[in-house]
Amino acid sequence: MAALVVTPHATSAQEYQTLLRDFDTKALSYSEKRFIQAALAFEGDYNGLLDGAWGKISQSALERYSRREFGTPYEEWHLAFLAISYLDRYETDGWSMRYFPALRLSLLWPEKTIIQDPSTDQFLNFRHYGSSLSISIGRHTKTQTQSLHDFTIQSHALSSEPYTVRKTNFAVSSGTKSDGSTLYTRSNFIDGAWSTVMLSADRRDKSVLNAVTASIAVGHSPALSIDEGGRLEDAIIKTVAVLKDASEEDERSQAASGASNATEPKTTRREGSGTGFFVSEEGHVLTNAHVVKGCANLYVDGNQAELLSSSDQFDLAILKTDFAKDDEVAVFSTGSAKLNADITVVGYPYAGVLSGLNVTRGSVSSLKGLGGDAITMQVTAPVQSGNSGGPLLGPDGEVVGVVVSKLDAVKAAEVFGDIPQNVNFAVRGEIAKLFLAQNGIDPILGFSDEIKSPVAIAEEASAFTVFIECR
Repeated sequence: MAALVVTPHATSAQEYQTLLRDFDTKALSYSEKRFIQAALAFEGDYNGLLDGAWGKISQSALERYSRREFGTPYEEWHLAFLAISYLDRYETDGWSMRYFPALRLSLLWPEKTIIQDPSTDQFLNFRHYGSSLSISIGRHTKTQTQSLHDFTIQSHALSSEPYTVRKTNFAVSSGTKSDGSTLYTRSNFIDGAWSTVMLSADRRDKSVLNAVTASIAVGHSPALSIDEGGRLEDAIIKTVAVLKDASEEDERSQAASGASNATEPKTTRREGSGTGFFVSEEGHVLTNAHVVKGCANLYVDGNQAELLSSSDQFDLAILKTDFAKDDEVAVFSTGSAKLNADITVVGYPYAGVLSGLNVTRGSVSSLKGLGGDAITMQVTAPVQSGNSGGPLLGPDGEVVGVVVSKLDAVKAAEVFGDIPQNVNFAVRGEIAKLFLAQNGIDPILGFSDEIKSPVAIAEEASAFTVFIECR
């Protein structure tokens, strides 16, 4: 996939208006339509082929996505966020089209996060490290292929009929098991044998399974890409510019407000949001100092919160709020994060635009921060506005840091002439534990090095990660 280069430029009033108009799919190329179809499939809205043909199924999927995520009919800037969501998946998992010569088939494949399991007589077996998706591939006789499809149909436990397609050289069977998981089998008769792809996934990962099924094609399938200088890239660049301009305008407005009230007490009131996480059963929440700075009122998951302590040096703060029976307390690692160790970032980015808890994964790329700063470390997990204050978790699900910032891509492009990839920072876990101890809070420490699955880490983190609002 070609890298997307964002060239900073001033945003005109006309460009603001174009972002708010209805999107015309005729302006998209074949490759851009396939890219959007893949993104919609991963979001769970599209259940069709990645064929670049934009019909009723694609249009309805786009409308569902826009209304669910933004509460409005589709607009051009919605496509930018949709495209970015797939770019994040590509960056994290490596989802891209892969051709299998033995099968003569192409399909979406998570290059960075695929694990090969032991083979069987009939299949090469793989599983996706980032979800419950399992993939089995093989070449079979007619009898073997028939038994595989019969097995798939027999797995169906719903009152409705299982999904089947039967043609001379093509067969598809899909069944839903009693636990809600899906088993999908597709076979193509190619060069004297049946090439079969069998997929399975839990209910929560059905969208991932559907994205892979939508991608399966005979022969070499084109890569999913955004055309350089094309309509979709233009929408992304303009959306990034609008968000940047809106942020700068907010800062200018705050500065002007402060200047006009110079005779009044110097109290800065602002609005915004961020992330935090419970560090005690007494309702103590750890977050970044910059998340809560200048806030007149603070709320944690909608409940009133009190600021107890803040450190600009560490960029950490402690809040106090209600601790519900469904909440959990984060466990800190006893050791330091290791270079190149796997990490998970949990938070609430782009509040009001994106919905729900967001989880991304990466690794520790440097044990020091910008300019050799010993308080922070550098990580590759994608970090967005609103992730600040969220927990940085090791492969055992224990806290090894606190997300603090990302390198400003637009400013970096102005300085370096390019956009550095995955340059994000977190306060080191040792600093966070020190700050808590300084404020009379003993963090819970974990002594197990058991590696947990990404799904288990995300489920556990959802119970102690909180959404912070500054009103």
